[in-house]
Amino acid sequence: MLDALESTQLLTLWLGRTIERLIAVDCTLEEWQVAHFSNQAHDQFLEKGSALDRFCFSVLQTKDANLAQEWAFRLQEGDVSFAQLAPLSIGRSRETGGRLGPLRLEDLDAPLDRLLLRITPGVIQPPLQLGNGRTIVLRLDSRQPAQWDGNDRLDLIQRLYRRWLTDTIKSLQAGEPKPGSTCSIPLP
Repeated sequence: MLDALESTQLLTLWLGRTIERLIAVDCTLEEWQVAHFSNQAHDQFLEKGSALDRFCFSVLQTKDANLAQEWAFRLQEGDVSFAQLAPLSIGRSRETGGRLGPLRLEDLDAPLDRLLLRITPGVIQPPLQLGNGRTIVLRLDSRQPAQWDGNDRLDLIQRLYRRWLTDTIKSLQAGEPKPGSTCSIPLP
């Protein structure tokens, strides 16, 4: 009996927690994430607003502004589709038939993010010069407003969890643990 008590005390010391707390945490990782990050995720959802909206769009990219102008004209006239021109494009839309998305607005660079907020779906936009010497021709296909539903909610919760986990691991690595020392992980 004394050995069992001593083992339990050593285990408790090693974990930096009480056995009661460990037993009480009888849930899946997803349930734990929801319990610890749901409120913060909801605040972030309200704070970010349209930055969490998802966009699907067709885009062609080139270093030749004149070629971009020609593409835009041909697309507007209906002579050709984004999918037909995509193999001539540069960038990741080349392999997807010119289509990208759904992508969150917050994950897009300026000025593309601002443009997508203003334009009407289905309308071919005039060529847009990007800061990297490239010109794009763009059409917004669809915009899906962010909603506090299962997918957006869980995505934000998992992002917060990953950030917390990364920060926690970095802080643990920054310290110099000594053999036999305990490691206490701060909960969010």
